[in-house]
Amino acid sequence: MTFEEKLDRLKKIVEELESPETMALDTSLELFEEGVGIVRSCKELLEQAELRIQNVTEEESEEDDSEPAQDIENGE
Repeated sequence: MTFEEKLDRLKKIVEELESPETMALDTSLELFEEGVGIVRSCKELLEQAELRIQNVTEEESEEDDSEPAQDIENGE
């Protein structure tokens, strides 16, 4: 399931839990547990994305830092 699909499912769970219709306690608890699991999964995906972004930015920063040194060495 993609991140977006997980968010859509989470929205549906929230709508079901907020529904004015009477819902059995067991059903409510199952939906709540599913929702918590989805939130944890989404958080993990976001943390992984953040790490990827940090790695890319660090690599870019390292490349930028090395370029001026090469220019100086070449007499530019």
